[in-house]
Amino acid sequence: MSIPLHSKLRRMLRSSINYFLIKLSKKKLNIENIPSDKINRILIVRINYRIGNIIFLTPLINALAKKMPHAKIDILIGAKFIAPILEPMNNVNVVYDTPRSLLKNPFKLINKVKEINSNNYDLLISPVISSGSANISTMLINAQFKLGFYCEKTWGAANITIPYPDKTAHEALIPLALMKAFKSEHEYLSHLLDINLSKNERARGENYLESLLEKHNINKHAENTVIGVFRDARHDKKIEDGWWQPFLEQLLIKNPHYILVDILPPNINEVIHSKGLPVSFDNLRELGCFMSSLDFFICADTGPMHLASASYTPVIALFNATSEDKYGPLGEYDRVVNVLHKPLELVINEVHNNIQEFNNKKSENYKMLI
Repeated sequence: MSIPLHSKLRRMLRSSINYFLIKLSKKKLNIENIPSDKINRILIVRINYRIGNIIFLTPLINALAKKMPHAKIDILIGAKFIAPILEPMNNVNVVYDTPRSLLKNPFKLINKVKEINSNNYDLLISPVISSGSANISTMLINAQFKLGFYCEKTWGAANITIPYPDKTAHEALIPLALMKAFKSEHEYLSHLLDINLSKNERARGENYLESLLEKHNINKHAENTVIGVFRDARHDKKIEDGWWQPFLEQLLIKNPHYILVDILPPNINEVIHSKGLPVSFDNLRELGCFMSSLDFFICADTGPMHLASASYTPVIALFNATSEDKYGPLGEYDRVVNVLHKPLELVINEVHNNIQEFNNKKSENYKMLI
């Protein structure tokens, strides 16, 4: 897929500004232990508009909540529709959004900065490098400690910097490396995505599923496996409907007890398979609640994949363009199946075997409990 001219020009401009700032500033590594007992207000700056990239913050958010249970965490993101995912998380106070239109309006931007600065943050965290909006925000927002990554070839506005973790493959685990700025870095930090669904939220997800099955006159039995399907994705990560249709048809032949739930994205209204039960959610947190009631979730490399994993639903991710080491699901029972240049029959067998393997493990654990 060719890159639009305006994107190329924007990248060239960003690269030139970055080069100029590096030459102008004498940037150096500045590692310092941040006194966690004196940190009461935290702001995480991640101005991004993708669901997955925002969910990648959850290991860092959970680590901060564990390290400083007394501290309130605010988060500055890009798109408002993603905010509900993070707002109920442990220690999260306010999630600010930054519409693209705001970045183009200096007066509104100044007012937003004033509003945020009124919170008197003790710590600002910028968990990415080479983000112009993050660097500008870090520069404009007041905080005693400004924590970010040190990279020799990238300018940043943080006053405390940690070496960029070049050997860390997954994008969700890179922000977690910033916890090295605190003492007792040997403490166990979870590498899982987790949006902290409550018992009530999980129960609400079960109610959603029960209502959906009742609506379609389906009685769920012990031998049934409820599988959520999401077939949308961005650009070359998307797998066409012409592939999904025979895939699901043959998967149902493998096991007629599979119940398919077609989770519809905003731009799609029709189910991909005649036996698929359609469902859609405007609120992404509520979608996570519903996902937690599913036995499995199958999708391409997309934001809802990480939402399902962060809701602790076993994910089978179908990759065809991106690196699973950098972007794959991180759950204990999540699996990646590479579909690129692979016969459909082999993909179906891999998916079916993964489901059967997990169901067998659940059955064995149940027998141990009784």
